Amino acid sequence: MNIVIESATMNDYDAVNLIVNEGQEEHAEALPDFFKKVDRAMPQSYFREVLEDPRSEILIAKATEEIVGFAVMELKESPPFDSLVRREFVYLNDFGIKNNYHRNGIGKVLFDACVVWTKRNEATSIELNVWEFNKKAIAFYENYGMESLSRKMILRF
Repeated sequence: MNIVIESATMNDYDAVNLIVNEGQEEHAEALPDFFKKVDRAMPQSYFREVLEDPRSEILIAKATEEIVGFAVMELKESPPFDSLVRREFVYLNDFGIKNNYHRNGIGKVLFDACVVWTKRNEATSIELNVWEFNKKAIAFYENYGMESLSRKMILRF
């Protein structure tokens, strides 16, 4: 399968949102106290803001002209505290592959493109959040050598 990686445009919003919605449904089923099923999980205004931000990028993966994956990245800096080492890193805000295209190497091609974008922007790392229930995503990222850096915890009432 030939996969092409491109920068997204506003014309790609609907196709990307369909993939975001697939992930949103999984999250809503696993964590209904946090996520709900909606028609448009990614607001169009957010998509536009990311496209217009020179420190951000939305990459799309295409297979035979069909958008089958996307990645939303943002170049960030550590807070300017004396106690922290100054560094720039890429935060991977969202990453998804269309459900019926999983396990076809598309995620690898897309993630490799994220690494290239990160290095081209002279960032020191890629960071992201992944929910504990999402074992497939955790395994995918660990396969790239990513490791858990911190843990968010909750006490429910």
